[in-house]
Amino acid sequence: MTRRPDEPTPEERYRPDDGCPLFSPRLEAHLVAVSRGEAPERGTFCGNCFTPISRETVTCPHCGEPTARRRPVTVVPAPIAAALRVQRQTEGRWVNGFAYVGVLIAMVLPLAAVLGIPVVKDSLILGTAVYAPLLLVGMRVFPAILGYFGDRKGFEAARKKTRAAWERWVVERDRPGGVPSA
Repeated sequence: MTRRPDEPTPEERYRPDDGCPLFSPRLEAHLVAVSRGEAPERGTFCGNCFTPISRETVTCPHCGEPTARRRPVTVVPAPIAAALRVQRQTEGRWVNGFAYVGVLIAMVLPLAAVLGIPVVKDSLILGTAVYAPLLLVGMRVFPAILGYFGDRKGFEAARKKTRAAWERWVVERDRPGGVPSA
């Protein structure tokens, strides 16, 4: 498939190399759609990483597991769906927490500037003229910058929880008499 030169390049999604095959973009999109009631829960999923696949798929495009080795399943197991919920909640808490710290900084710095400069402090009009633009710019800049760093920290913290959930799932699935794969 060729792209026209004026078309934007598709966004490359970060793929961690941490040994945990969860979550492919297709699995994440499917689980979110199921949680919103926009897609049915049942389908055909890789028996290893649970990425949605077709019935004719021979090898999972996400994890590379042959379907002959681990048969596809019709429903994503509840612990895997729960792992996605935990991952997204953890990421959200980190991003929002860092962004709120940015809001606090954006409120305090202009106030400190106005109160710290004697000529500005003594004039209500000048103080307002300095405070308002600093506040407006700061409210846009600081939460965005800190939210960016919160996103990375949140992803790392959430991914750690996801890996732990995956490892627990694999132990449960692979033990004798454990969760059936089909």
